[in-house]
Amino acid sequence: MKKKIALITFIALILLGVYGLYKYIVFNKNYAESNAVFVKSDSLTFLSFKLPGKIEKIYVKEGENVKKGELLAKLETKELEIQKKELLANIKALEDKIKATVIQKNKLSSDIDTNLKLLNNEKLKLQKNIEAMAFAIDAMRYKLDKLKNDYKKFQKLYKQGKISKEKYDSVKVAYYSLKDQISSQERKFDALQLENNTLELKIKLALNNKKEIQRLQKSIEAQQNQLKGLNEKLALINTNIQNSYIYSPINGRVAKKFANDNEVLDAGMKVLSVVNPKDLYVLDLLEETKMKGIKPGCKVKIHIDALDKDFDGYVSEILPASAATFALVPRDISSGEFTKLAQRFYVRIKFDKIPDGVLVGMSGEVEIARCKLN
Repeated sequence: MKKKIALITFIALILLGVYGLYKYIVFNKNYAESNAVFVKSDSLTFLSFKLPGKIEKIYVKEGENVKKGELLAKLETKELEIQKKELLANIKALEDKIKATVIQKNKLSSDIDTNLKLLNNEKLKLQKNIEAMAFAIDAMRYKLDKLKNDYKKFQKLYKQGKISKEKYDSVKVAYYSLKDQISSQERKFDALQLENNTLELKIKLALNNKKEIQRLQKSIEAQQNQLKGLNEKLALINTNIQNSYIYSPINGRVAKKFANDNEVLDAGMKVLSVVNPKDLYVLDLLEETKMKGIKPGCKVKIHIDALDKDFDGYVSEILPASAATFALVPRDISSGEFTKLAQRFYVRIKFDKIPDGVLVGMSGEVEIARCKLN
């Protein structure tokens, strides 16, 4: 009897082992199981200030919900604001100075142009008068030469008693009178020439004043370059003030707080990290021996250890390179001697519905239902 019971028990164990082996084979044929599973998020963002400084205020706490564009932290900007105020005052003063210099230059240019126009018109008029007077003097000199001959002739006739004294005197008076007129006109002509020379000097002085316009123009250009430099400094200060604030880049939650109020930081040091809870996914490092039948769209059962719960999901992407490809120290197989190891590939899995309580960094297990091979 005992032998019979033992035989039945042995047969039952064999059947049970066969059944278990069958289920294992069937399971492995239809599913790929892995425990190299971690919850990740592409939206996990580390936030820092772009310049060193002392934190004035961090406005959020860890785990707190934030909206895109919400102010999260701020550096002290008092010194920058003082520099900005001084720069704005210097820029305003320099702009006023440039405006005044431009007005001075334009007025001087206008005055010089007007004066030159008047002087040139006056010179043109004077030259016409000089030409007219020179022509008149030449005509009078021609007439004087003729009178001079008459005067000598009448003088000779008068001495011979051939003409009366009255006739002689009339010629004499006419001759000396015309001579005096010519002398008077020559003095006037000399005066006009002197006036013309004075006008020439005035025109040269007016043209020389144009050098002052050039000097003012250079002064304006130098001031404008100085203004450009001040505006560049102002732009830098405004950028530094803007970089003294940290705003949330996404709608999400504060994942980690790395610093506190009144803490002095170097540029680039982490202050906060934020994550979008709706952007979570599972990253599975799946062995290459289990990759058969695994492709985007395959159904997945996700078990999160921390919650001890199962969730539904699907394969969204299989990355095209193994994890070992990105190792800091790759394997050296140049000698031809190496130990063959099963490689693991990154398989991204998305939740059908993002569950509450799942956090970035949690681990778990997955069962991936193999898709039918075409």
